[in-house]
Amino acid sequence: MIMMKKLLLAAMLTVSTFAFSQGELFGTIGMTKFSEKDNGQKFEDHKGTLSGKLGFTFWIPFEDARFSINPGITYGNMGTKFKDSNDDTTVTLGYVSVPVDFVYKIKPIGSTFFFSGGGYYGYLTSAETQYGELKINDGDYSYKRSDYGVNVGAGYFFGNGITLRLTYSQGLANIMNYPTGVDDSHIKNSNFGLSVGYILFKKRI
Repeated sequence: MIMMKKLLLAAMLTVSTFAFSQGELFGTIGMTKFSEKDNGQKFEDHKGTLSGKLGFTFWIPFEDARFSINPGITYGNMGTKFKDSNDDTTVTLGYVSVPVDFVYKIKPIGSTFFFSGGGYYGYLTSAETQYGELKINDGDYSYKRSDYGVNVGAGYFFGNGITLRLTYSQGLANIMNYPTGVDDSHIKNSNFGLSVGYILFKKRI
């Protein structure tokens, strides 16, 4: 009986989400790079490399329709480029991520500018350079599975369902497994991108 009530509640929440929200399918292209500190010294040689992302997010409005919460799911890459023995090495990390952003629209309905801010959790699915695969959670100097950080953005919501936004994400987690005794060292992700989206199941929000 208790399990049945939980299933009914979950079903009601799911139906409510679809009933009072819009779904947005989007793609992002941009630049990504690491910020790294090695024994207290900032590593300055990281350069940006091309990043791409595909995702889906819900626009779930509050009572004041200028405000909404946007939970979603994405798949895309983080990474960096640097010189190693005079050769350019590109690190590419593939992540499934769950962003949750709070959005403020200047106007509650119709075409309008909007601003967003929130956070994300990412799960690493692949790690490689152009020379081969890299280690994930496999001892010292392997990449950790988990990443998390903050997002900020600004964009324009067109009345025909198209969205454009500039986004910046900064990782807060150290994504590298360092040996015991290695202090004040970290590698963190960052990403800057331009997203183009289209609103599905369009409603007046």
